[in-house]
Amino acid sequence: MKKRIVLVMVLLLILGSGACIWAGGAQETGKSDSASQKLTVWHAYAGQADKEEFMKYAMDSFKAKYPDIKIEEMGMEHSSYKVKLNTAMNTGAVPDVFYTLPGSYLGAFVDGGMVEPITADLAADGWGDTIMDSALARVAYGDDIYAVPIDVDATVVWYNKALFTEKGWKTPKTAAEFTALCEKIKNDGIVPIALGNKDQWPSTFWFQYPMLRLVDTGIVDAFNAGDSSASFYPEGVAAFQVIADLAKAGYFPKGVNGISAGEANMLFLNSQAAMVLNGTWQIGMAADAPDDFELGYFAFPTFANGKADQTDVIAGVAACFAIAKDTPNRDAAILFLKHMTSKEVAAKYVEIRKTLVTTIGAATKENAGEVLYGISTNVMEKAGSLDSFYDTAMPPAAVETYYTVLQGVLSGDITPADAASRLNDSMKAGN
Repeated sequence: MKKRIVLVMVLLLILGSGACIWAGGAQETGKSDSASQKLTVWHAYAGQADKEEFMKYAMDSFKAKYPDIKIEEMGMEHSSYKVKLNTAMNTGAVPDVFYTLPGSYLGAFVDGGMVEPITADLAADGWGDTIMDSALARVAYGDDIYAVPIDVDATVVWYNKALFTEKGWKTPKTAAEFTALCEKIKNDGIVPIALGNKDQWPSTFWFQYPMLRLVDTGIVDAFNAGDSSASFYPEGVAAFQVIADLAKAGYFPKGVNGISAGEANMLFLNSQAAMVLNGTWQIGMAADAPDDFELGYFAFPTFANGKADQTDVIAGVAACFAIAKDTPNRDAAILFLKHMTSKEVAAKYVEIRKTLVTTIGAATKENAGEVLYGISTNVMEKAGSLDSFYDTAMPPAAVETYYTVLQGVLSGDITPADAASRLNDSMKAGN
């Protein structure tokens, strides 16, 4: 009897020690018990109704599926989020799962040893086969993949179809036709182009598209690959000049650098502005438009003197989610990433935000709608190539320079030549 009691006590001690090892050793082994975890998730889906609606669905459905995983969520607006995440990375107070951008933004965290590779997880049970290869390539660094890409956005010119019909305006195909149209719209007392550059990124499309038409595609990728022939000076002067000319002609709203993207969108939706250059997320942003508003689109105009393929499109992976290096809640974090890329959640993303996703088979004609499918067929499928967003692929310091010179060109404080030279120097510095 005494032997049995001793044996039971020994077993209890072993089991107790095992439980401690299981819980306390998770950081070393990368394994953990999801039933006892608290998962911190940071994202930049705050500030826009469609993003908030989607994230609420994603979070609620995850909590329902995994009730024993306690979620600590922090959602922020995009610009403030980037500051918050950079600070957290510098101090070591990193969340288990965090929203990020592909290219150099995520790459800087990878280089700093702050992100957990998920290559083996993607390969283990076919999870990786459910995500577009081209999208996964945007979050691969060296031999490993460090995040899951969520969506793919294409950039087109959006216009108010009802307003165009009422005024008898025709959608332009060339840059000359576009400028002539802007002058007509301005003379009618309407802002030709809605642009709010307070958040800095919205103006980037007005530089990148002229670069795609006048010079070439893949320039930032060439810089990042160490191609010595890659250059923004003098090649980028003409592209910056396009922005300067549009601003000087009064085709953007007054005080453009002090207007937020949301405020510019309201000008567009309320027929105070006729057009806006934006990504396919504009479809979701138009959900709150007046009943008589009808969203139309056309491809960015061609340039008669353009040296590049005039069909190229700005398009690329946008949102991604990554896992902090050595998080003790790795298992739960992987479950969250799988949930975010599941067909169910991805299909809801398309339905709510009306933009394309990286999960194969999640977008259908029914949940995408005619406009998004039209862009896919009439713009993206006809494109010679797709060029990823410059600011998501540039090194962090170059992004800051990029944003600064764009604001300066819009305000008239920086010349196109100076802007191109400063951006070129920053990209060649490679930091």
